[in-house]
Amino acid sequence: MAELDDGMINSVGLANPGLQEVKSAYLPWLATHLHRTRKLVNVVGNEADDYATVVRELDDAASRLSSGPGTFGGGIDAFELNVSCPNVKAGGMEFGADPVALRTVVTLARAETKRPLFVKLSPVLPDIGRAAQVAVDAGADGLTVVNTLPGLAVDIERRRPALGFGSGGVSGSGLLPVGVLAAWRVSRMVKVPIIGVGGVASALDVLQYLIAGASLVGIGTAAMRDPRLPERIVRDLDRWCDHHGVRSIGEVVGTLEWTT
Repeated sequence: MAELDDGMINSVGLANPGLQEVKSAYLPWLATHLHRTRKLVNVVGNEADDYATVVRELDDAASRLSSGPGTFGGGIDAFELNVSCPNVKAGGMEFGADPVALRTVVTLARAETKRPLFVKLSPVLPDIGRAAQVAVDAGADGLTVVNTLPGLAVDIERRRPALGFGSGGVSGSGLLPVGVLAAWRVSRMVKVPIIGVGGVASALDVLQYLIAGASLVGIGTAAMRDPRLPERIVRDLDRWCDHHGVRSIGEVVGTLEWTT
């Protein structure tokens, strides 16, 4: 991981404790804590069947936990399929970049759960609106846009990549207009909830995503730098709504006036 002027670049991978550890340790804790927090489990895999396996086993485990006293949803409110992963059976092409592979991943996962299913799309897709349509047609309840952008940061003193791996995913303020455009394009293609992610560091950034069509907005890199930022953004959104006579933040969702 390396810091940039207005963001960061990382190649930390998708580190996690593994399916069995999540089932035995993480889910029981989540099922009895954070009662007011909606929890989306991000799912990755090397093959299409991997997604279905993870969703099936976690869904079953959560369902068993939800029947116990003091539990809430078994620790899982929804699943999010990260289809930016390389499909090892297709030579490393991202699942989201191949309509057939994307449809297969979503269809298999959909068959394993009744919980809401979101699909997280990459900003480098040639037609992100079309990918969103494929995902929804296959059973997705919502979309998350966007993932990081691929990039390279150079250590000029060593004349080597700043990251040990070499290239990495770029996040931060530079990703904001990319994500906002993706949210708008996706909202024009499908009528499902959209989570806008990428470059958010202020209430004004949140409003851009909402006006473009997102119904929920995530904060990543900026919150890592300042963990108290999200609550300040919420307060700023309250003030903005009061100033503009907006009774509910939902009133601004999808109100962008732009035709192409």
